[in-house]
Amino acid sequence: METDNRFYILFPNHHQGLRLSQLLRERGIDYLIAPTPRQLSTCCGISLIVKGGDLEEASQVIAEHEIVVEKIAPAPKRDGDWKYRSC
Repeated sequence: METDNRFYILFPNHHQGLRLSQLLRERGIDYLIAPTPRQLSTCCGISLIVKGGDLEEASQVIAEHEIVVEKIAPAPKRDGDWKYRSC
């Protein structure tokens, strides 16, 4: 897995996203809260974005705390400048 890639973590509701946000912050894992891109879901909710190098640890937190995740989708860097489109 390339660690330069970033991944969106999508949730069925914002409560799950905020729970994971708090847990990642407590563990010192970097993340961003972002709107869910239309390309990944028709729902306009929040997503967390994590670096590829942190995805395994974030996945462990998700499993340990039974966070409900809709899906995890790659959002690769492009041309040295990371961009995303939201709803």
